[in-house]
Amino acid sequence: MNRCKGLRPFLLVALLCVSLHSLAQEILGDQDPEAADAQLVDGAEMTSPEVPWVYTYVRHDAPIIDGDLSDGFWHNLHEIPIDYEVFPVRLRAAGVPTRVRVAFTDTYLYAAFDAPDPDIDNLRSAVRERDGLKEDDYVSLVLDPAGQGLRKYEFRVNPHGSQSDVLQDTISDRYLYDWDTEWQASAKIDATGFSVEMAIPREALRITPDEHDQPLKLLIMFKRHYPRQVERTLATAVELVLTEEPPKANAPVPSNRHLTVTPHYVYDRDEERDIGARFDQVEEQPRHAAGAYLNYQISADRSFLMTVKPNYAEVESDIARDSINNPFDPYEPEKRELFVDAREYFRTLNEVVYTRNIIQPDVGLAHLWSSPTATSGLLAAFDQQTQLYMPDNLGSDVVSLVDNSQSVAFNYEHQSDKRSLGVLSTLRTADDYHNAVMSFNGTGNLGIDDKVRGQFMVSDTRYPQRFAEDLCDSAGCTDLDPDAECELGECDITPYVRRADYDDPLRGYNLQLRYNHDGPKSLYWARYYDVSPDFRADLGFLRRVDYRAVNLAYGRKWYFQAKGDDESQSRIRAYLIGGHMRSHSDNEPLETTVGAWGEFRGSYQTIARLGWQHRNRAVNRIDQSDLSAGDNTPRFDEHYWQWFFQTAPYVPWTLHLDGRS
Repeated sequence: MNRCKGLRPFLLVALLCVSLHSLAQEILGDQDPEAADAQLVDGAEMTSPEVPWVYTYVRHDAPIIDGDLSDGFWHNLHEIPIDYEVFPVRLRAAGVPTRVRVAFTDTYLYAAFDAPDPDIDNLRSAVRERDGLKEDDYVSLVLDPAGQGLRKYEFRVNPHGSQSDVLQDTISDRYLYDWDTEWQASAKIDATGFSVEMAIPREALRITPDEHDQPLKLLIMFKRHYPRQVERTLATAVELVLTEEPPKANAPVPSNRHLTVTPHYVYDRDEERDIGARFDQVEEQPRHAAGAYLNYQISADRSFLMTVKPNYAEVESDIARDSINNPFDPYEPEKRELFVDAREYFRTLNEVVYTRNIIQPDVGLAHLWSSPTATSGLLAAFDQQTQLYMPDNLGSDVVSLVDNSQSVAFNYEHQSDKRSLGVLSTLRTADDYHNAVMSFNGTGNLGIDDKVRGQFMVSDTRYPQRFAEDLCDSAGCTDLDPDAECELGECDITPYVRRADYDDPLRGYNLQLRYNHDGPKSLYWARYYDVSPDFRADLGFLRRVDYRAVNLAYGRKWYFQAKGDDESQSRIRAYLIGGHMRSHSDNEPLETTVGAWGEFRGSYQTIARLGWQHRNRAVNRIDQSDLSAGDNTPRFDEHYWQWFFQTAPYVPWTLHLDGRS
């Protein structure tokens, strides 16, 4: 390899600056603190580095992935140094040497990290479960196939060889640790540091051949997480130019097609027991289930997936609510292979495709296509059950019926000039039931530190009477007259029954706009939500309707040297947040929130976070059969302090304390 002097400024920082928010973030709440710290955009007075071009060609040999960099495969490859610290100080000299080599074959990207460590006795690493490396030493490769800064894949390995893979999805405004793909890695530790080898399939990176026979260009960042007295992240970026080696005479043309079939069989022994004093077993009900998952890679950029009776044993079915005072149903992670592989193609600002609503499918199908500037996905499932979230503006409930249902989703997204535009549609049907959604979404980078996102959706829904009956607290409630004097918890007709209106078709819209700035010295954001009463997205995870809300925040950051022997600076961050929510249908207040937060992050890897919040909110209705707010939804004041403290003064020990009062 050799470097070229054709350079592009600012790409390193742009690659680092991803807005990372928790999926479970409250509409009027704070940003997720761990996600905010992961943005790595804190400041230093330094000019942005230029990003070098690095040329390579397709290799026909392959290394042994064992962590040993003496393999001849790595000889004569150009070393790429990791030059910069990017957190807590942006773009100053790294101070610790790290060297990377990278190469391609027809099927894999290979990377080798040589990480000398002058402080090897304080190495922080152990054998971890997957995605459990956040506080360890590790090295990582971050690849942006489209070069747009909108969707990036990160692969991390710690000195003990434990792995983590993360999807950084700016379009959906999420940092996804539950995204997993198949790849290999190994590591070795010696007296001078550690080394890592990675082998990542090109298809996992969405790297496809160029249609116009032009050299493939990839924006890649190499990172090293270096937690010592102060937690630091080091990084550098290159633009990798992949030129195909001229084919040899009579050499066979490799095929991108391959087929993988994964069968499964589950035996589950259910037992019924007498509720009497002895609790004796009275009946045994064994269950048998068999199925298969098929993954057919049609070409480098196209695949067909099919599942027959997916393995229900992979699904967690008893996710608890985070609080007895939270009336919204919890998010449940997906583990079934087809849906895990396909869901990346349907990410938007709102989760319009939530495959845990597909409960017991006989068959699931997906066709997925991707290129450096566009992605497209088609998903279909034929389910033995019908499950969906019935939303209200104060909570949600679940409709769950043994009805055959059909679900279809389509998404197309185009990326260019650091912007994306997408269209997504979903359709769910069953006997006398349908829900159709059309969505338009966009993302724009206004600069290194500023991003805007938006999504507009419309829906058309028709519910049968049995949906409302399933939500009744007593049988036949739809035939009863509303009782305005019923005691809370004993009302036959609840708000969710009223939301499942079966007399008329429901048509509505959902609008969400976000602007976010997170720079070296300041952070602020503005978010606006407008969801009409009759909007439904029954294939998605949207638990609240009939509201308008605005959420604002502003904060500052300060840096200083807390201890003379700290390797980098400590940081103090403070910010104010505020929000207000009103019902859409009658414009009555539902919630007002104000809060103040402060954080110290620095010496001895200490994180100390303290926040105060005041909320004035409606929690329920007096007359459960009346959807109006105002006097029907009395509001209550909540005041609480929240704290988080963590420090690691010695390598084997981490002290942790958090709470709320």
